[in-house]
Amino acid sequence: MDQRYRIPPLAALNAFAAFARTGGIRRAAAELRVDHAAVSRHLRDLEQILGITLRDRATGKLTLAGHTYYNQIAPLLEGLARATADIRQQTPHLTVTCVHGFAYHWLVPRLAAFRRNHPHIDLLLRPVDANTAFHGTGIETDSHADIFYARDDAPPAALRTLRSVAIARPPVFPVASPACVAAMGGQPTRLIDLLQAPLLQEEDDAEWRLWFNAQNVDISHVPSAGRLWQAHITLAAARAGEGIALGNAFLLGDDLETGRLVRILPTREPLRETPLGSYVLRATERAWEKQSLSIFRAWLLEQVAIQTVNAPA
Repeated sequence: MDQRYRIPPLAALNAFAAFARTGGIRRAAAELRVDHAAVSRHLRDLEQILGITLRDRATGKLTLAGHTYYNQIAPLLEGLARATADIRQQTPHLTVTCVHGFAYHWLVPRLAAFRRNHPHIDLLLRPVDANTAFHGTGIETDSHADIFYARDDAPPAALRTLRSVAIARPPVFPVASPACVAAMGGQPTRLIDLLQAPLLQEEDDAEWRLWFNAQNVDISHVPSAGRLWQAHITLAAARAGEGIALGNAFLLGDDLETGRLVRILPTREPLRETPLGSYVLRATERAWEKQSLSIFRAWLLEQVAIQTVNAPA
């Protein structure tokens, strides 16, 4: 074989692809069901074979060359997997990457019913960080779809060849544990009183600022009882009584029904139920019309419609 076209070992390519998709060596190892040391070794071997640096040791992220290489090989690896599945006459495969909170608290409890009704579709749900880039993680094949939360203040995504549909636009409201409310001396009197309460933030105070602005409350500073990166972790802290978090129906599960969390409702001022963004499903043009994604998309929109109809007033 011409040495110019020598292909690196498939194990190294698979390890690199898993690392690029998941954003971490340990997460890649969990996906591949191997030891994380094996993934590290494969990455080093691949870099040596290629003569380039694929992973920035300081940040743990892909280098520009790593992104470029992954974007080139991901469709080829997917094509190899698809060809193998076809020759084996396997069921259609669909990978859905999804923001953690929506995946854990809303989608997972409903997936069993989807699988019962559509046993011919092999669906893999892969929760990812909310700020994972669609193209940067190689979700560009015809068997991938992505569910993410697009906040209203975020710049519009450059979707290029992607198709998308808004799944839901839920109102956002503050919640806390009964113990937290009791420690505060009961429900606040006015909206402005919340600025004296323990407010739990995600990565920053941007969502709280949007929410207060929607309530027509002028603020210069949002006090923080802790920053916890993601919405579902922030809500976990709220369940533990650490403070007040912002949530929506797709993140709360049955928290309100069971009483684990209660809505914060000032006694002398009404709250406006205000959406701050939308959950969006997106995929490539090729994936959008495939039967597996068409079925999943219709089912997803149907489930959201059912929840909207049954939502408490």
